[in-house]
Amino acid sequence: MALFTQPGVSVEAWVDLAHDVPIKLEAVEGNQATLQFGQSGEYTMTMSQANLTQFVELATRALTEMAAS
Repeated sequence: MALFTQPGVSVEAWVDLAHDVPIKLEAVEGNQATLQFGQSGEYTMTMSQANLTQFVELATRALTEMAAS
């Protein structure tokens, strides 16, 4: 059972990637991509194309701000 749910969002655990953690693309099916985090894929994240695009845009912004500081 999810700890938090609302339409379109389900959170079952908090994942902190403050350190180097392996990340790999697990699958692309239709309009969704599934990413795995951790040595053995302990955590997964499935995102639609629109949300993945937004995630990449925010990650690019974060990298730009990190480089500027």
